[in-house]
Amino acid sequence: MNTSSIKIGILAAACACSLSAFAAGKVLIVQSYHEGHPWVDAVNASVKKTLAGTGAEVEIFCMDAKRHSQEAEKLKAAQAARDKVASFKPDVVITSDDIAQSYFAKEYVGKAGPQFVFCGVNAEASAYGYPAANVTGILERPHFNETMKLLKTIRPNATTIAIVSDDSETSKWMLGQMQAAQDSAMKIVSSEQASLFTDWQAAVTKAQGAADAVVINLYHTVKKEAGGASMDPKEVMAWTLANVKKPTVGFFDFAIKDGVVLGIVESGEEHGYEAALMAKEILGGKTAKDLPIKTAKKGLVMINVVTAQKAALEIPFESIQAADLVIDK
Repeated sequence: MNTSSIKIGILAAACACSLSAFAAGKVLIVQSYHEGHPWVDAVNASVKKTLAGTGAEVEIFCMDAKRHSQEAEKLKAAQAARDKVASFKPDVVITSDDIAQSYFAKEYVGKAGPQFVFCGVNAEASAYGYPAANVTGILERPHFNETMKLLKTIRPNATTIAIVSDDSETSKWMLGQMQAAQDSAMKIVSSEQASLFTDWQAAVTKAQGAADAVVINLYHTVKKEAGGASMDPKEVMAWTLANVKKPTVGFFDFAIKDGVVLGIVESGEEHGYEAALMAKEILGGKTAKDLPIKTAKKGLVMINVVTAQKAALEIPFESIQAADLVIDK
């Protein structure tokens, strides 16, 4: 055998080893919420797309905690997720959003078994015992001041903002981060978390009477009655848009798609992509401790011109031209 043949043989063997490492890999995505939720679907699709061609076997488990948000229901879902880990035996578990961390993933910190990669986490990583030898991931933070600057392109004299959100754990962390991020250019004068729809309606009424613009944050765990199922988020948003006369601001792509006027938003696609890249590296031989925790940086500029037109809000052409995504129908 000549030298070239030896080199080719070594290269082929190396490639085969690399591919076999991926082919043997299993990835489990544990979602805090349900399939059909825009963030969940974006993360799932992005993970699958990024891992396509690696040979990794991907399965999904949904805790469904937005529609089933009672404590007993979340504990039951967490146990079901642990059962899924035991039966599927994944090499990597991707956990999305805070519920999956607080009720499920944190129980695995420092233990033998699969490596964990989180995404869409609003809390400080330390709240769950992260980072750890077997846990890394991507933090999610609202692009508050950047969004306030975008707001000022349509309301240059705006100086006050009011925030309305549901009572989810994610909302709690986000509200704290927004309070910490505010500067003298835009003051938060009201911040309300609503459990029931009647509370939400009162909070919206208070918000638009108190501020120059209203943040519609999360609205997915609002219920018509205590102990009941969460309402359809689109129903909550439809009432809100029909009753808010001030400009509305959001921090999620689905909020702008549902009718909020503008925002620089977090992207489930970005979080899924980054989490899948980390999973790839782990399947290739690295461990979570080799991969530092990241904060998602990109942020997408989104504007809903349909809502703006209905509210008689003038959006400068320069802002529309600079947007990553414009909702125009």
